[in-house]
Amino acid sequence: MITKANAFDGAMQSALALRRTLEFDDNSPIGVILGTGWGDKLELQNARELPMAEMNAFKTGLDELAGHSRKYVYGRCEGVPVLALSGRIHLNERPADPDLQRMVRQQVECMILIGAKKVVLTCAAGSLKDYVKVGSVVIIDGFVSTFLGDRPLFAGEFCCADDVLSPQMISVAEKLGSSYSGGVAVGGHVYYRGPNFEGRKYDKPLLRQTGATVVGMSVLPEALVCATYKHVKVLALAFVTNDDVEEHSHETNLDRAQKMGPELSRYLRSIICYI
Repeated sequence: MITKANAFDGAMQSALALRRTLEFDDNSPIGVILGTGWGDKLELQNARELPMAEMNAFKTGLDELAGHSRKYVYGRCEGVPVLALSGRIHLNERPADPDLQRMVRQQVECMILIGAKKVVLTCAAGSLKDYVKVGSVVIIDGFVSTFLGDRPLFAGEFCCADDVLSPQMISVAEKLGSSYSGGVAVGGHVYYRGPNFEGRKYDKPLLRQTGATVVGMSVLPEALVCATYKHVKVLALAFVTNDDVEEHSHETNLDRAQKMGPELSRYLRSIICYI
C-alpha cells in the first residue's frame, strides 16, 4: 500500500538522485514540465540530462509515448537555472495500476523538494471555443476538476488547484504573448482523463457549458500536487492542437505541435527569464 509517508520518501530519494547526478549548483531552479510541442526546441545552456528510466522510482516498464522523451534536464536559460521534465507520466497511461498515481505525483514533487518554488506546466489541449484557433496558446487561469476521477493526492490534502496559479506569472505570460504569432488567450482548463478523446457530438457541448476554454489530459494533476505546498506557485500554458469541431487525430496534433515548436520554445524562454 502506498502511503503519504512512503510516497514522500520516494520523492525525496528522486530529488537526491537528481541533485547528485545532474550536479546542481542552485537551490531554487524554476521547474518546467514540457508537454507536447513545448520541449523539442527548448535549449538550456550547460544542460545535463537524466532519463527517467534510470531512476528507481520510474523503472515502470511504461512504453515510450510519441513526443515524450521522458527525461529530466537541468541547465540555464539566459542565466536562469531551470529543471525541466520532458515527457511526463499521465494518469491515463496504465489505468488500474495503483502505482501510477504515485509516479504522477512523484515526478513533480521531486522537483519541488529539490527547491523549485515556481513551476511552469505546459501541455497540448483542444479548444472549446470557436474563437480559440489551432496554434494559439491559452494561459490557464482556473480548472474544472469535476471530471478528474483519480487524483494523485492523499486523504486530508485539502487543496484547490486554482489557488496555486500565480496572477503575477499569468500577467507576465499575457504581456509577452504579443511576440507569439499564434495568438494568446486567457481561460479555463477542463481535465479529461482519457486515454480516449472526448466526443464531439455530446462531450464537447457539455464541456463547453463549464465556461472553460480548453480541454486536455494533463496539467491539473501536477497543479494539485503543487497546491499541497503553500510556497509553490504555478503558471500553466496550453498549446491548442485542435479546434472545437474537427475530428480528433493524435498524429495531426503531434504534427501541429512540432511545427510550432521553435516559436513555442522562444515564447517559453522569454517567460522563464521574466517570472
